[in-house]
Amino acid sequence: MTDNQEKINNIKQSDSPCVKDTWQSHFGAYFTKDLKAVFKLFTFPDVKNVQLEIKPRLKPSQVFNMNNTKECIWQLILDKGIISDGDRYRFIISFNNNESITVKDPCSMYQEEYFKWSKIYNHSIYNWKDKKWTCLDDKRRISRIFNDTNGLSPIQSLSVYELHIGTFTKEGTFKAAIDKLKYIADLKFNAIEIMPVENTYSFNWGYDGVDKYAPNHTYGSPDDLKELIDSAHNLGLNVIMDMVPNHLGPDIAELQKTGPYIECDNCFGYKFNFENKYSENVRNYIIGAALNWLINYHCDGLRVDMTKFVCSDNTLKQMAAEVHYHSPHSFLIAEDGRDNDHRVTRAFTPIENEENELNHSDFIDKILKNKVSISNLGFDSEWDFLFHKQIASTFLGAWDCRLKNICDFDYSLRDAQTRVKYMMSHDEIGNVDGTRFITKILANELNLNEKICECCHNIKCKRIAHASHRILCALVNGQLEEMSDVDRKKFYSKNFITDDISVEKIYSAFLNAYNMNKTALGKVYSIPGPKMVFQGDEEADLSYFKFFRKFSSGPEPCLREKGYEPGLSAFLDSKLGSVVFSEKYLPLKLSMREYMRDLNQILISNSSLQNGNIEKTIVHEYSDIHAIYSKNNDSEIFSISNFSNKSYSNNYGILFPKGNWGEILNSDDKKYSGTGNYKNENLNPEPYKYISLSAYSISFFKSV
Repeated sequence: MTDNQEKINNIKQSDSPCVKDTWQSHFGAYFTKDLKAVFKLFTFPDVKNVQLEIKPRLKPSQVFNMNNTKECIWQLILDKGIISDGDRYRFIISFNNNESITVKDPCSMYQEEYFKWSKIYNHSIYNWKDKKWTCLDDKRRISRIFNDTNGLSPIQSLSVYELHIGTFTKEGTFKAAIDKLKYIADLKFNAIEIMPVENTYSFNWGYDGVDKYAPNHTYGSPDDLKELIDSAHNLGLNVIMDMVPNHLGPDIAELQKTGPYIECDNCFGYKFNFENKYSENVRNYIIGAALNWLINYHCDGLRVDMTKFVCSDNTLKQMAAEVHYHSPHSFLIAEDGRDNDHRVTRAFTPIENEENELNHSDFIDKILKNKVSISNLGFDSEWDFLFHKQIASTFLGAWDCRLKNICDFDYSLRDAQTRVKYMMSHDEIGNVDGTRFITKILANELNLNEKICECCHNIKCKRIAHASHRILCALVNGQLEEMSDVDRKKFYSKNFITDDISVEKIYSAFLNAYNMNKTALGKVYSIPGPKMVFQGDEEADLSYFKFFRKFSSGPEPCLREKGYEPGLSAFLDSKLGSVVFSEKYLPLKLSMREYMRDLNQILISNSSLQNGNIEKTIVHEYSDIHAIYSKNNDSEIFSISNFSNKSYSNNYGILFPKGNWGEILNSDDKKYSGTGNYKNENLNPEPYKYISLSAYSISFFKSV
């Protein structure tokens, strides 16, 4: 070990706070420790002058000339007392052609009114209560640097609950979300992933944010968000913030006028200028946004949206280098979409780590000059698109150009430990038709494709999806069973269904869909590595999660591919819990919650399902049976999934790994609303065992 490597290890294994105090935003407004106010703006090269206008409370506005400290960079430092926390400010930019514009701060930390003044916000005022967490004394903290010395948890142990602040509660605010955190913790998740809260004009999924440093004003204040994160840490929940470096939404008129931040359009919106002239400043702008969430808001990790559309792997590597240096325990999860390109999650080399730690500015300069390899971008994990597509096609028959194939599913498990597994995320629910996995399965089970007539394929698909949703809603809220035959036929006709479907058939199809949902969730949790569940899926919630957004330009034209308008009604339809279960069906929701809790408990208790290895898989293609054997030291789990509609009672033969095994979870258990007829007790000691398997089920066995 070199002296430099030893210094790095000493830094990483120290008991000092996990965030270095060397970072400060390149741009924007902030207070120094002695309460001087610093203002920095990146603007165009042909700017003649920039002025700062401040509007203190109960005082008249004041205007100050800023200093041109570097090409395109203007700065001003105001003495203590001239401006206070919460006061308003904006910039007046004068160009060489004598034109002038007034703009808000592109790096505004608090944007209460979208198109008006920015508010200066002092991050040091909030009284954090998570010192034990940030000082690494709470071992529930998940870190990219975990070892026997610090006792922290590995990224592979993540069990993530993905949520959207606006739809997670009826109120749709940070404050309201705090009250539901205990529910998530009680289900034994260890992390929440918050869909983007970057400020924009109005309600939104979050992926059209423009004010990259400011929480969405419709959800609450910066202090409200900090209180949410503080509360999460108190409950042992790590916080992952979703951020969007690949594009800006349509409401960017002021940013376009402010400086050369934007290069061109891409398939999502306006693409950042990461590779052309002045790109160093644009990179600093977006990487500063990432560090803002990690350092100022105490987030534990970032989910970075569609990294391949950043179209600059050097920028991604620079982001990783800056995060590793300034917030070394924080982790980065990419949503990349390049078919699990190994470069994304390949770690920095030892030499690169040493350079980054001991000569950080020089290493960043090398990245800016394209003098580093981009064969290893240094992200810690990524969303596993391939796994999702295979698990979806396994239960739906076909999904995203993939047909059901258990061998292909098995192949998707390669390198499982490094990637986030999930059944469906917000994308697969909302970007298709807004319906849940159970709803999609029900449409297949009822063969609605043959019962709805429509020549246009796209329109037919949407009608099938929404008819399936309405049928399910009518079933679980009790209305369907109360309908007369005549009313039921009218209901079907209104939903473009040409055949009558009995309530008994719908009920049977729903139970099959429910069991498939359980099996898919169980399969996610049977694989080593990070795992994720989207809000509501932990309890078989049937609410829509539609695509919704609102821009200053007004309503968008009808998005035909969605089958609905993405406006206010889509937003309200997507509120969690909007589908009410009757007394008869409520036990199914409660059973799914208990199932989810037990899956998380098995994950907590068995390191083989965290940072273990898949030692062996078994594929019985003829019977749609798939098994996984995972091991980590003394922890061994063998899980068997039945993807078919056939049940077996003590007559399915399969070769177990060596040793004695006991069943610890069976998705067909009565407490999970199963039949309870297919338990496996008193297994024979022979490796080849005959076991019971219910249709659409999964069983977990532990080495004893």
